[in-house]
Amino acid sequence: MTISKQEARRRAEENWPIWRLLLSDMNITYGDLDRMDQDDIAEANAALDIHLENLNKTYKK
Repeated sequence: MTISKQEARRRAEENWPIWRLLLSDMNITYGDLDRMDQDDIAEANAALDIHLENLNKTYKK
């Protein structure tokens, strides 16, 4: 049975750190994410945050 839209959204929000990396322009694949542990995922998200902060600083100049 297919999950409801509500359940899909709940699961997407619960797994947002993973989906965020997949949807980013970091070229991380689903396979890459499957091989990462939670610490790797947290570090990759922190790196993405730093990258976005630096881009924002560049655009503000």
